[in-house]
Amino acid sequence: MPYSRLYTALASKPSARVLWICFAVTLLAGSAWLWFVRPQPMTKISDPSATVIALHGPVLAAMGTQPFVYEKAWQLSEIGADPREPAEPWREPAGILRFTYTGAELAILLAAGDYWGYLYITVDGQPANLLPVLPGNLNSRGERSGYRTLYAPEQQTTAGPTPQWVRVHRAGDASLTHEVYIEVWRSWGQIPLRAVAIDGLSAPPSPAWPGVVLLLCAGWLLVVILRNAALPIVVSQALCNAARRLRPLLLPTGGERAAQSFAAVAILLLATGVLWRSSPLTLGALCLLAWCGLQRPALWVAALVLGLPFYYTYPLPILPTRSVGLIDIGILGGLVLIIIHGLLRHFSPTDRVSTATVTQQPKHATVQRMTLLLGGIVCWALLAAVEATHTELALREWRTVFLNGGLFALLLLATLRLSTHPSTDQQWILGGWIAGATLVALVGIWQYASNEMVVSAEGVQRVRGFYGSPNNLALYLERALAPMVALALFARATQWRWLAGGVAAILGGALLLTFSKGALLFGVPAMLAVLWLGGIHLLRQRKQSRRLLWLLAGIGGVAILALTPFLGTERFQRLLDFQQGTGFVRLQLWRSAWQMALDHPLFGVGPDNFLYAYRSFYLLPAAWQEPNLNHPHNWPLDWWTRLGLPGLLMALLWFVTLLRRHWRQLRTNRQPVLHLGLLAAGVAALAHGLIDASYALPDLMLIWILLTYMPLTAADEPPLLPG
Repeated sequence: MPYSRLYTALASKPSARVLWICFAVTLLAGSAWLWFVRPQPMTKISDPSATVIALHGPVLAAMGTQPFVYEKAWQLSEIGADPREPAEPWREPAGILRFTYTGAELAILLAAGDYWGYLYITVDGQPANLLPVLPGNLNSRGERSGYRTLYAPEQQTTAGPTPQWVRVHRAGDASLTHEVYIEVWRSWGQIPLRAVAIDGLSAPPSPAWPGVVLLLCAGWLLVVILRNAALPIVVSQALCNAARRLRPLLLPTGGERAAQSFAAVAILLLATGVLWRSSPLTLGALCLLAWCGLQRPALWVAALVLGLPFYYTYPLPILPTRSVGLIDIGILGGLVLIIIHGLLRHFSPTDRVSTATVTQQPKHATVQRMTLLLGGIVCWALLAAVEATHTELALREWRTVFLNGGLFALLLLATLRLSTHPSTDQQWILGGWIAGATLVALVGIWQYASNEMVVSAEGVQRVRGFYGSPNNLALYLERALAPMVALALFARATQWRWLAGGVAAILGGALLLTFSKGALLFGVPAMLAVLWLGGIHLLRQRKQSRRLLWLLAGIGGVAILALTPFLGTERFQRLLDFQQGTGFVRLQLWRSAWQMALDHPLFGVGPDNFLYAYRSFYLLPAAWQEPNLNHPHNWPLDWWTRLGLPGLLMALLWFVTLLRRHWRQLRTNRQPVLHLGLLAAGVAALAHGLIDASYALPDLMLIWILLTYMPLTAADEPPLLPG
């Protein structure tokens, strides 16, 4: 096709030319912004001076200079100032430092590393305004102070702690003189104070998020241009010719029926290849599964959700020295397959009638709103990532959690839209999810029986499946347990009741053996409460007796009875002990996370940056025994600290819309049992997330997407599941 014809088709309308101009302007403006806001060197002065008489900015002073007044025992050297261990290190500071300065900005070169130490700083009797101020966290004089810990293991090297400039106070008038009072706690032997700078650092770079916003706008404009342009008219004949030739090879007659049989073989071969670490077998199995997914994309999606519990432990060895994550290859490969499948179906003249029938899916306004919310969350998470201190880590989590979640939503919607049998395909997808959860539950039960790979904690043996923590296993199992309990209780078909009941028994047994407090005290009770209330409504609609609900109460009683032998263990004896142990640490964590959220209201600290912000800025002295926590163990605080207040608000709208959709479908008698189960799963996840993680893991995010969009059934289709 000549390029002149393509250009003429794209630029023929004035509106198209305007869009192209806007696209070029936003693209260039965003690129220019990001280019000019690159990080600059931190200091204007190369070395601290040892001959400073007075701290008048701009100046960079060594710690042994005249303006500094030391109290308690200190050892000064060319490197910096090192306090001595006091008689009562937990009751008094190791060293005190006073000095005055004249200038606008105060910065200190602190040596942070793999040791526990912290400091308090006041300027003119008030907390240093560039440091966190935590309520109730006072210095030895009972004053509110700017607070900073020196615990940063990532900065520890073979030479010791790494010096890092930290801005601690900024004043409006550079001509005023200020009095500084610093308390250094612990930290002896680490030389924590290395230098002081007054107006000696370069100005911080401009924020990067405006440039990213411009690039996002350019991307959306390009999507609009390509969607509204005449390009499909120009290339449709070429695509039709290609589809006519390729369809018999890629989508042969009877391929869907054969794909259902070969998919199980491909999954077994793939599991064998992963276990044996055989790249040829893994690649061969992936190719076979890809062929099955090309015939029926739902088979590929079902295989993806089947493997979610194995994501952390078993990467796919596609080359002898190279492995890839199951979720990455599952989502990207699925998108490629659905695009090829859609093109072949759309441009093949032999299938135009059936394609028209397939694409007449009902429009779900609620689903569209949730998709827009999800897209907003993905875009906002990108802005938060580029503003994070540890940008590389933030972008990695953005890709693995938020971007993958958005792409999986597109894959799921496209799969159901192109499906000729959406109800059957949704059965495959939901069945794959439940089958994967059942497999990992069986593994957990085997672990407990054989005492293999269990975690001993507070007097109990906790199973963890293939996860690093039993809590992660519990977070996954409780989501799958809810729809199985709903089907076991309320499905009309007896065979579905027995099957779902058996699966629920396996999932519930493994969930109990995780001994997860969040699941047992919050998630499961919330799930049973929703099933009880929804069951009342469902039985009233069916005009059936409510005696069935007593069976639900019996399930709760059996769970309590199963836990009775363990109630005397330390794990359950200290449930309400908030003076020590897990409960005490959790309260201190929430105090720190709340202040972190208040200090970063717009973008939070960024994805996957909570750990570094918490242990180096907000870790309270009373909680020092457990510093390496990478999330606040509370989903509202988690959203707020990761993505700021806008991210939290979008998440609240998303969750409310999701739960409201399932409740409405339950009341309208469209797939009521399944909607009740998914509603209970969402409520259980949010209840458990009040004291644990809820979403910011790759597998959990994909399950939230499943809860969002399943089931989506056309009006003329038979019910997805009996009930």
